[in-house]
Amino acid sequence: MKKTFMFMVLALFLISTISVVSAQTIIAGKIYDSPNFNTANGVANANINVTCNSNVLTTQSLSDGTYAVGFEVEDCPNNSTVTVVAEKNGISNTGTGIVHDYTAIIEGLYIGVVDIPLIPEFGVYAGVLTLVSAIGLFFIVRKK
Repeated sequence: MKKTFMFMVLALFLISTISVVSAQTIIAGKIYDSPNFNTANGVANANINVTCNSNVLTTQSLSDGTYAVGFEVEDCPNNSTVTVVAEKNGISNTGTGIVHDYTAIIEGLYIGVVDIPLIPEFGVYAGVLTLVSAIGLFFIVRKK
């Protein structure tokens, strides 16, 4: 009887410590190859840096473009702003999100979702060249 009682006390202790230890803020999302998330494909093996309240975690996107990291709740509490930077092959982009409280569903669960389109941007030189070409074309058409 004493062994059974001690086993039950130990089991309750372990269950209570697991719920305290497992309280986490999960930041997850997907890296896309287009800004149109409905038709875009996921980008595999992109390097991801997730920052929340000066705490940084790194990971890589999976084959379908998804990623996830877990902060301790003290490091990234409810309503914190999360910044995610994705980079692959010299192309990078940044996204932000807010951590939301899901403890009504699962005790100790906070979630932030940040999806990022990872597409090449015009560089400064390409932008200037495009602008100069457009202005030149305007004057050529106007002269005729």
